[in-house]
Amino acid sequence: MWKGNCSSEGMIERCILILLSLALIASLGGFFLYVPILPNLTVAAMLAGLCAMFWLGVRVGRRRQDDGISHASSHQGNQLSLS
Repeated sequence: MWKGNCSSEGMIERCILILLSLALIASLGGFFLYVPILPNLTVAAMLAGLCAMFWLGVRVGRRRQDDGISHASSHQGNQLSLS
């Protein structure tokens, strides 16, 4: 089985993929050594919050309209009660 996958083109492709992944990791490492980590963490946290809000919006938007929200009984009206 491995003899069919072990062609010269496949080996060159694997070597290029390995070298490209090493270059990506090295460039990311150099970036994080050159730039302080706190602004990066702040941006990552804000992006995570935006993604979470988008995900929650998609979940709420996919709900059926008849999956209702419980309403107050009609005799209470529209006023909030503190008691």
